[in-house]
Order: sequence, then C-alpha cells, then structure tokens
Amino acid sequence: MRLIPRLAVALTLLPSTLGAAPAAPADEATLGEIPVAVTGAEHVVKLAVLPSLAPDFEDVVVRGVVRRDLEISGLFALVPESLAPPGAYGFGDPVDVPAWRAAGAEVAVKVAARKNAEGTVDVVGLAYLLRHGADPVYEKRLTVPPGDVRLTAHRLTDALLGALTGRPGSFASRLAYTAPWGRARRVLTLDADGHDLRPVSPETATAVAPAFAPGARLHFSMSERYAPFSLHRDGQPPERVPLSFQESVYAAAFDRTGTKLAVAVAEPGGSAIHVGNADGTGMQRVSTTEVAIQPVWSPSGKLAWVGGGGRQGTQRVYLDGKAVSPAGFAASSPTFCDTADGIRLVFTVAVGGDRQDLVMTTERGGGITRLTQSQGSNTHPACSPDGRLLAFFSTRKSAAGPGLYVLSLERWTSSRLSSQLGESLRWAALPAAP
Repeated sequence: MRLIPRLAVALTLLPSTLGAAPAAPADEATLGEIPVAVTGAEHVVKLAVLPSLAPDFEDVVVRGVVRRDLEISGLFALVPESLAPPGAYGFGDPVDVPAWRAAGAEVAVKVAARKNAEGTVDVVGLAYLLRHGADPVYEKRLTVPPGDVRLTAHRLTDALLGALTGRPGSFASRLAYTAPWGRARRVLTLDADGHDLRPVSPETATAVAPAFAPGARLHFSMSERYAPFSLHRDGQPPERVPLSFQESVYAAAFDRTGTKLAVAVAEPGGSAIHVGNADGTGMQRVSTTEVAIQPVWSPSGKLAWVGGGGRQGTQRVYLDGKAVSPAGFAASSPTFCDTADGIRLVFTVAVGGDRQDLVMTTERGGGITRLTQSQGSNTHPACSPDGRLLAFFSTRKSAAGPGLYVLSLERWTSSRLSSQLGESLRWAALPAAP
C-alpha cells in the first residue's frame, strides 16, 4: 500500500508518534547532567577584531562575517570595539601590537577587503599572538571575484581558527532543513552564520529529509501530486535518483566515503532501512524493527537510525542494529559529531509535556550527557563539520526566543542563528577552494 504524502511527512518529521511513548518518563536523572562552564574556572582568550573605517562594501562584509563567525564559535571573549586604541585602520596599515596588548587583547585579528582596478576584490587576513612578538602567526592575501567575498570571509575564519587552535573551522559550510514555506513543505538552506536563507525545492512539491552527499551535493525526498516520495538531487529541476523501490523513500544518508547510501523505505505496516551503493544499486535491508526511519552514518562508518513499533515498544535510536538510547524515553533525530574528544552521538528524547531535549553519548551509546533542559523543546540536532558546534531548533522563550541555535561543544555557550523553526536539520562543509 502506498502511503500518501501527508502520512509520509508525519513519519519522517514527527517520529515521536511511533510506538507507545510514555507521557512522562519516570526518571530524567538517567539522561545525565548538563555540562556547565564555571565562571573563573577556565581561561577564555581575549580576541580583538580590528575595526575599519573604510566605507567599501566588501570591507564591511568581510570584517562583519569574520567577527560574527568568531563570536558564534564560542571559543573567544571578543574585545569590545569601544576599547580599540587610536590609530590607522586602513587596508595596508600595520597592526599596532603594543597598543592592542595594552588594551587587554591576547590575540588580534585583522581582515580587510577592497576592490582593485580590475574589478576583483583584494582580501587580507592576519592574526597576531600579542605576547609573542610583532610578527603574524597567520597571513593570507587573496584576490577573488566580488560574488565570492562572503564565502572567502568564512574560509578566512576557518583558516584563522586553524592557526590559533590547531583545528580549522568549518564556517564555509551550509545547513539544510525542511519547513512550511508558502503553500508547501520545502527544503531550505542557509549559511553557517544564518545568512542567505532560501528555499531550494520546487514550490509545487512537498519535500522532506534533506541529506548531503560528499561535496555538499544536496538531496531530499520529494512528492508531487500525491505520488510516493522519491529521492532527488538538488537542481533546476531536481533530478530523480533511480532506485528500485516502488513505495515512498522517506529519507536518505550518504556515508563519509561517498560509496554507501542508506534509505528509509515504506513497506506494508511500517518502514525499513536499506543499505547499498551510492548509486542506489545493491540495496539490502538491514533493520529489524517494524518501523525504521532517519538513517545517519557516523564518521567511522557506523549506521544509526530510529526504530520502534508494537513489538519493540518505545522508539529508540539503533546503532548497527542495537538499541543504544536509554530505555523508557522516545528518541529520535540521531546525528554524529566528530569532536576533538572523539566521535559523539547526539539525539533527542521526549521528556513529557510535549517537549524534547538533546542528549549526547559516546559513538556507541555510552556515557550519556544532557545538553538542554527547561528551555522549551529542543529538536533536530546537526553537528558542524569540524565537530565544535551543535545546531538545533528550540522553542525556548528566554534569551533571544525561539529559532535555530548553535551550542559550543567546547565551552557550552549558545547563540541564535535565525528565528526560523524547522525539522530534519543537516550541516555539511562546502567543497574546498580550488
């Protein structure tokens, strides 16, 4: 039996309806404690982004993007612009290291841009460790087309983070999710700083479950005129991926090597996870639960999904066929984070009151840590490509209000990227610069 798109959307985006989830879990202590950075217990590096008095649009963009990226990273305490010492801050002016050191900064970053006579844009990025001499520890000079200025600024941030921390950033990346947009549910994308939100799936179709293949090629499941959902590559128009299934394909996931594809496919009475080659050939069923959805690969090649049903009871996160989320809590939306401390599995759990929270475990499901609590419902996590940040949707009313948030997995600080809410969030690095 073919499932109509409305039911397919419910199965894909509202997994808490599967199985018999308890209305109020008995003991939330099993979800672990929220890590808190104690004030004064850690040293946060004071970083100054040099101001600019240049009126050039390109200069304003580059400096604004880099400063915002560094703020979102949560790794530094940014020095207020009001503390900038007097001086010259033009494109080619030197950095006054002693003056910035006297202003309390430990690191100084200078980024600048200007149009040249050929119509392209010259961009410069420098970083100084102010207690270690007057020479920059990072210096990069580029000439780029005007349309690449924002992306170049993100790449500068990534390189600056690599020079300052030993681990490059991943702000040159893209997020994708699904949400109602106009008259249909569509796939939308935005930059890692919340800029350039736009729908990418057709306005005449229902699209769900975005997934990135290697190289950041976007895929999603799409239905038109109540036909079964099928897998498509982003394009104008989207290109259907040939698969052998006649029923709806609810979701897909590509492994890091780009050689394996996992899909969640409708079947009588439920759905199943199938794994095969990236071109859709050689598909074999790997799940054993009545319902199996939301496949996702770990960086090491392990496969997780959400499974449940009448025989299994409450839906749980499964890893290579074994339930790893805590028993008694309806779980959904697994994702993996390749952090500096190792691979971590993050997923949502229902905590009663129609709310969900985020928890984190080791890659195999051990050592649970709670990431959110008493801040509305927090759902659909996605990890940044560098493993430092966790993006998620929150209905919280405190702080900046509901929207798309990012949480630092190193300092446990959070900031809002957008006021939008959605489902099925994914995050992938853009291809490297040529």
